[in-house]
Formats: sequence, C-alpha cells, structure tokens
Amino acid sequence: MRGPVLMLLPVALVAQGVRTSNPADAFERQLKQNRLGMWLVLDDEAATWGTAARALMLEDHLVALNLPLLLAGGKKPDAMSTYLRERYGWVRGGHWALLDATGRVQAEGATPPTAAGLGATAERAGLKTRAQELVEFLARNGDHLEAQTALLREWNLIACRRTKRALGPVPEKPVAAAEPDQPEEPRLLGIEQDLKIWSETAQLLDHLFQGDWIEVASDLPWALSGDEATHSPTLRALWSRHLPLVEDALRRQPNAWDLWRIWILGADISGGRALAPLLASLEPLPGTAPEDWPPAAVLEAFVRDAKKRGDWRAIREAMEPRWEEWRRDGRRAAMGQGPGERIWSRILQPLVEALISLGDAGAADQVVLQAMETLRWEGVAAQARDLAQRLNRSDLALRWGALSQARPR
Repeated sequence: MRGPVLMLLPVALVAQGVRTSNPADAFERQLKQNRLGMWLVLDDEAATWGTAARALMLEDHLVALNLPLLLAGGKKPDAMSTYLRERYGWVRGGHWALLDATGRVQAEGATPPTAAGLGATAERAGLKTRAQELVEFLARNGDHLEAQTALLREWNLIACRRTKRALGPVPEKPVAAAEPDQPEEPRLLGIEQDLKIWSETAQLLDHLFQGDWIEVASDLPWALSGDEATHSPTLRALWSRHLPLVEDALRRQPNAWDLWRIWILGADISGGRALAPLLASLEPLPGTAPEDWPPAAVLEAFVRDAKKRGDWRAIREAMEPRWEEWRRDGRRAAMGQGPGERIWSRILQPLVEALISLGDAGAADQVVLQAMETLRWEGVAAQARDLAQRLNRSDLALRWGALSQARPR
C-alpha cells in the first residue's frame, strides 16, 4: 500500500556490500545515521555473530532503542573490518561495541552479545531513546505539532516492529493461489497484545485528530508509514472513527494530495473503505478536464475500488482520457523508458484489462499498439502478453508475445 517496510527495521549493513574505496568515509556515513549512537558487530572466520545480532534487534527493549546496527567482517577480512580493527585496536575474533555519534566506544565486549547484556549496556551508558527525548520535550512544549508528529513516527515504528515480531513469519502462499487484487484479511493481534503494542500510537493519533491534524497533514503519512497497523484492532477502530473528518476536508479540497494520502492510508488500515461514495460526494472545480478526474493522487485506489465492484466501465472512462492526453503531449512521449514503464502500470494496464473485461479486445489491441509506438519502452508488448495470460486470453497473449519478440532491440 505504501511505502517499503525497510524503514521499520534497524539499519543493518554488511561491510562487504559498501561500495567505496574509502572505508573510513563509509564508516563516518554510518555513524551519522543516528545521533544517539549505533551498534557495531565485527565478525571474522572464527566468530559469526551477524545473524544472531540482527535477531537481537527485534527484542522488545532493543526495539525501543531503535539504534542502527553495522555488521562488518566475516570469514574473509575486507577493507571495512581491517579499518575497524586498526581504528579500535581490536585483535582477531568477534567484537561488539556501542558507539556514540562521533565513533567513541561507550561499551564493548569480545563474547557473543545477548539482548539482556546489550540492554543493560545501553542503560549504564545513559542512552536515551528518541521517543523519551520527545516525550520530555513535549512535557515542556505540549502544543508543539512538529514534536507530536515526530513522536508519533517513533511510536509507530516501534509498534510496527513489535507487531512483526509478535505475528512471526508470514506463511508462504502456494504459487497458484491468491489473486493479486484479492488480498487476504490480515491476521489481527489479540486484545491484550494489541493494547500493549499500539496504545501509545493510537492515543497520540487520536489526540491529533481531535485538534490540529489538518496543520500536519503533510507529515502524517510519513509518521504512519508501514503496513503493520492493519493487524491492530485498535488502529482499525480509530481510523474508522476519524476517516469522516478526512472526507469532510476532501470535500473542501478535492485535489489535496496530502489529504488523499491520509485517506488511502486510513481506508486500508480500517479494513477497506469504499471510494466510490466519497468520489460521488466531491465537486471538482468547473472546467476540470476528464483526464484530471479522479485526482491523480487517488488513481491507484480508484482502480482497486472499481475492480472490487467489477466496474470496468468506470476504469475505462477514467483511463482513456488520461491516455489520450498523454499521447497528445509530444514532450511526454519522448521522455524515454522510465516514464513509459510508469504509464503502463498506472494507466495502460488498468485500461487494457478493463477493455478486455468489457469484451472489447479490438480496442485493447489498439491501445497496446499505440503504447508500443508512443512510450518508447520495450517492455510494453511483454507486459501486455503477461496480462492477457492472467486474463485467460491466449489469443491476445500469442499476438502480443509475437510483437514482443519481433520488436527490434
């Protein structure tokens, strides 16, 4: 739905993957990831602690610290591990350390780290989490909206990681299962578990919605990134209660990108809220061109909503004007491969699927041919072939596959 989940995990970097000729510069960049400090774990051929160290970062009290983790070394020495041993005077063998933002060692050890040991180390070092820092700041500046959204982000990140740990690995689906447009219902946390993990996030978000949320609308999607909130009954109920506020705001500003991002986020978390009734209640400005409605910000959600209802005509009516407008604009057509791939996934794939589903294979074929000529992207015919195969149209898959093979490289 949104952004990638990488943001929800402690940063882990294996030194072998650092593409730089200067390990000192690479290390300094890692130090700057968090001004509160970072964990360093150094391996060699006799001590490989990396996998265990990553797992430790998911332990509850270490999740709250949210410090980056730098893994270096391995079975063969490399530039980074050699640099670190020289810098800190560490002999062969495994080593771990808690570093401050300048690279000074706050604590270290030469035996495999444990969650309890790392937690006690951070406590003895007087390490304060970012969330604790913001809570203390808000005790003195209670109406500081930037601090509130920053704290919301910290608590949300921690809750997402705790949720991931509580639910465990996601079961793998059989290859032939699951239509991509029919996502399974998310597993929900138990009541006690949910309150323990999500109560702080929910209370602060509820507080914002009862006050000046509109003033931080651009920051809320950033603060609430991550899919794990869909597993929280508390967050589901909260969004169901407050989405009408967002919808009222959209009626006043139907093209507000930030408001749409908030609505899409909340609609997904609350279990899926129908978009069609909301769009029907909005009044675009007089003179709004067909290709500009629905707003671009909500186009993906619009397609998803229409597919659920089987309303292929609505998708066709929304996408055809957009495609025609793109074709008329010669500057766009000459922009190269990147835009072409985006236009296929965002506009043309839904349009071609809608045309096939409406029984107009001729129009679908014409659109594919136009796209091959206009987008200047070699992947068009292959993508069209794959789409036809998914829709059980072997005749179109054969035709578009042949076009893909015949297209000059």
